[in-house]
Amino acid sequence: MNENLSEFEDLVKRLLLPDNTVRGKAEEQYYTYLTEDTDSCLTFLLSMINFSEADEVIALSLVLLRRNVVSEFNPFWSKSTEETQNTIHQSLFEEYTKQKRFYFKKLIADILIAIDKKSMTENENKNDEFLIYLFKTIENNSELELQTFMYIIKEMCVYNPQALVTKVGELSELFSNCLSNEVNLNIRSDTTIAICSFIPLLEKENQEEYNILIPLMVDVLWALIENGDQDLAENCLKSIVQLASRTIKPFKKQTKLILEQMLKINEAENEKFEIDMPLKLLAVELLITFIETASGVVVETEGFLTRLIQCGIQLLTNIDENEEIDDFDNTKETIVEELSPVSKGGSIIDRISLQLGGEMIVKDIFKLIPDLLGSEFWNYRFAGLRTLEYISEGCRKTMLPELGSIVELVVPMLSDPHFRVCYQAIDTIQEFTVGFCPFLQNDYSDLILPKLIKLFDSESYLMKANVCACLTKYLQKIKNPEPIVDYIASIMNNLLKVFENTNYNSQTKEELIVQEQAISTIAAMSIALKEDFLGYYDQIMKLSKAILKEATLDEQRLLCGKTIDCVALIGRATGHESFENDALEVMKIMIDAQENSEINSDDPKLPYILKAWAQIAVVLKEKFVPYLEVLMPLIWEQAGQKIDLIVVDELDTQAQESLIGREVIVFGDKLIGINTTVLISISKALELCYSLVHVLGHHFIQYVDKTLEIVLHLTPCIYDHKIRYYCSLLIPELFNSIVLALKLKTINNLDKNVLDHFFNESIKELYNAVMSESKQDILSSQLEAISDLIEYYGKEGIDEQNIPILIEVIVSEIKDSVQRRELLIQKTIEGEKYVDESGLSGDIILQQDLQEENEIFEALTQIISNLAQNCFQFFYPHFEKLIFPFFNILIKLGNHPINSQYSFSALSSIIIYGEQNLFQFYWEIIKENALEWMPHIEQTGVMQAAAYAIGVCAQRAESDQLFKKDAPAIANFIIQTLQAISELENDDDMLLAKDHLISALGKICFYHSQTVPFNELAPVWLQLLPIEKDHKEAQWNIKSLVKYTENNNNVILGENNQNLTKIFQILTLSINTSLLNKESQDQILKLFGQFKNEYQSNQIESLIQDFEQELKEKFVEIWEKL
Repeated sequence: MNENLSEFEDLVKRLLLPDNTVRGKAEEQYYTYLTEDTDSCLTFLLSMINFSEADEVIALSLVLLRRNVVSEFNPFWSKSTEETQNTIHQSLFEEYTKQKRFYFKKLIADILIAIDKKSMTENENKNDEFLIYLFKTIENNSELELQTFMYIIKEMCVYNPQALVTKVGELSELFSNCLSNEVNLNIRSDTTIAICSFIPLLEKENQEEYNILIPLMVDVLWALIENGDQDLAENCLKSIVQLASRTIKPFKKQTKLILEQMLKINEAENEKFEIDMPLKLLAVELLITFIETASGVVVETEGFLTRLIQCGIQLLTNIDENEEIDDFDNTKETIVEELSPVSKGGSIIDRISLQLGGEMIVKDIFKLIPDLLGSEFWNYRFAGLRTLEYISEGCRKTMLPELGSIVELVVPMLSDPHFRVCYQAIDTIQEFTVGFCPFLQNDYSDLILPKLIKLFDSESYLMKANVCACLTKYLQKIKNPEPIVDYIASIMNNLLKVFENTNYNSQTKEELIVQEQAISTIAAMSIALKEDFLGYYDQIMKLSKAILKEATLDEQRLLCGKTIDCVALIGRATGHESFENDALEVMKIMIDAQENSEINSDDPKLPYILKAWAQIAVVLKEKFVPYLEVLMPLIWEQAGQKIDLIVVDELDTQAQESLIGREVIVFGDKLIGINTTVLISISKALELCYSLVHVLGHHFIQYVDKTLEIVLHLTPCIYDHKIRYYCSLLIPELFNSIVLALKLKTINNLDKNVLDHFFNESIKELYNAVMSESKQDILSSQLEAISDLIEYYGKEGIDEQNIPILIEVIVSEIKDSVQRRELLIQKTIEGEKYVDESGLSGDIILQQDLQEENEIFEALTQIISNLAQNCFQFFYPHFEKLIFPFFNILIKLGNHPINSQYSFSALSSIIIYGEQNLFQFYWEIIKENALEWMPHIEQTGVMQAAAYAIGVCAQRAESDQLFKKDAPAIANFIIQTLQAISELENDDDMLLAKDHLISALGKICFYHSQTVPFNELAPVWLQLLPIEKDHKEAQWNIKSLVKYTENNNNVILGENNQNLTKIFQILTLSINTSLLNKESQDQILKLFGQFKNEYQSNQIESLIQDFEQELKEKFVEIWEKL
């Protein structure tokens, strides 16, 4: 036995060796043994505790034993016999009681926690034996037992939290006792960390009770600091920060204490002890967390906000003159140090401004800015500029009225003698160009641009590159080029000078970096100027072609990519007549370059090439098709890349080093590191593919199969939401390409079987994607994709076999959407406050989530509409049984207005496409609920949907006696509603609601003129026209008005044609607008033509004499062209 144990010990030792080859062989041998004889291997791991004299062997054996217990991927513990499991469990129990070393006691405890969790999972009624035992071990107040106990509590909070919840009373008392001054400081520290892990497990109402422990935990923190235990103090403070980020409840009554103590840590200057920067920065992080979660208390605490702002600015001054600067080197991996003083200082200012806004902080900040910018010390001037950069987003509204004086403070710093200050001034201006667009460009170009242009004379290539980057942003945000007209020539001359006398065979890195930025600036200039850029067109095209032909070195690939992008943007922006020929020449250069040197998926110019090709495709349209032969393999290669994942064990700290630079997600006991560069590359390829299919339509047909194969494979991609989004856009576009190709018969061997296969596969993948999707915006796009597929397939396509999964999608998502909306509304009521990674505050995020929920419901009703239109006979029985019961409840007053709005929409679709015998049943539901909802005129969405439903019923019920009986009362009710909203502000939603109410009244008049008092109602309808927002309703109303007029309807024309002026006004206002299609426009022109033949010029002049001048000119112009 000992001989076998010796061999096993030697195996474990080899697992520890640094030599990869030796260690690899040992790992292979270990896993072979573990697989072939699991019980013996697990027993040997246990035996190392007493057999081996090497601490590292014992430690690794315990780690491996725990791994086999907890692993979901390699269930060796489950494969072992019950006897082996019991033996190991009992032996570890005994060893735990005997073990005197804290480190090994922790490792043994980890295994016992895992074993007990397994046992409780398999048997819910089983008690946690180890936890019961632990409470007994601490009765003698042994320091070792207490310290181990607190470690175990922290671990159980993660791995077996349900076991702890039953011990709340005992733990609360123990926590309080272990934080007292009489207890060993290490135990107090471990207790603090355990408490921070434990509190979030409790119900929210119970968390607040722990506020009495917060002062004791702060005392522990100071004791560690004064004792010189900076590492332990950091661990404690990290835990407190993590607790505050998870729940603010236990801090609510101690907010002022925390604020004061954290500022005290940050401001501490003491001869007895020195506080390290990492600890100060953690204190700052806790302060920021309180700003974001308890801003009311923070603001009310006198002087605190000012001190926090000063703290942030002071950290910004803590910059080393030699600290690395962005050198625009895209080949170099940049690692951002999140805990550097400058970044943390910036984070304070940025997050305070986003959370509290300008009214709360601008006054305090601008008391400091003049002194900072006027300081003799460069780092203070730098801090002042960086502060202005960081507050420009959150404080935009407050800063905007004072923008002139702020710009006057910043612009002189563009001439600062210190490089870092001048460079930061450019960055601040660049941020302003985004935050204060278009006011900055419109009003202050004369102040800013001369100073920026002068910096082209700088000897520093970094300064020139940064000027170009700033100008690029500045130009991209230009709404009107007029303010920059006087500077265009100077900017362009300086940009072109950057490219003079360049030998691309021996180009320096500095020249290359500046040119990469300059070519982007030229592209931005072309977009800003559009046709006014034509004067530079020939010169830039010549330069671009030269770069593409001559810059062939690997390091010049990004420059070439940006140049290609520049060419495409210039062509689209200027509309130059010769761009088609230039585009073809550039594509030839690109194709030749590809043939001479293979373009890989990680080539930096590839994204620009793909983007440029999409821009060129928009211009060339079907002439671009021959180049798909070259382009599509590149897109397929990029979109078809294998997602780059690294999976490591959570306990393998050495292997975790390979995760640096990757996005990490936790899955069971594994950490999955994802190369996000690959994900971005894939999503960009899909985005381009979508653009091409959208532009080229049926011309893309030869490339649909391969593209669809890739897209369907990527549709469920769990690692990147953008990939899922573009897949949901692409699927219906690819499908439509086949539909169009079939209709136009553009390709042989293409029949409906291809369409059927595509539809079935796509619906299956989208169904799976919808059922597992967690992001609302992606979910709505996936549902829209399903809706589009049904619409494109049409009446010939969908058969009964597709209906069940579509019904399941609808029913499932209606349920989920209603529940999610209720939860979001509850959060809104509770005033939940937080800030997400993008810097958006909680109330904004909640509103965005609610809007996304609206889009989901809209997509669901569109699916219902398309199913009703295209396969009513298959769809309706399922609708009646499974879907209608939801809408019958959701449509009623008292539900959320959005739920009711889309319920009206769904029932409208059933009435439009259903059999006539269904009408009376649904009309009663619509009438009853419309009459209840419509007096609530603030709910414009429901009012619009209810009015639309009434209009639909009026059209479908032309001969229905029930509707005829109700029609007069409904018409009067609509008029009363229109009178009630006539004085309200006309935002877009209200205008749409008015449009549908007017249109519903018109339809009642048109289809039920014999039933309603037409002579009274029709003139009301006429005076309410024209329709202002809704295209569909505008076309119906114009068509009806024209028909009435052509038929010389006396009521519409009025006595002696007195209403003709109003009719001419309505028609003139409506024609040549985006509201009307060509058919409606032609109907108006035809009617005008008839009047021109019948009326004298002086009669027409009399009719339009009261028109406003602009409308009169529009009418005359139309009239003269007839």
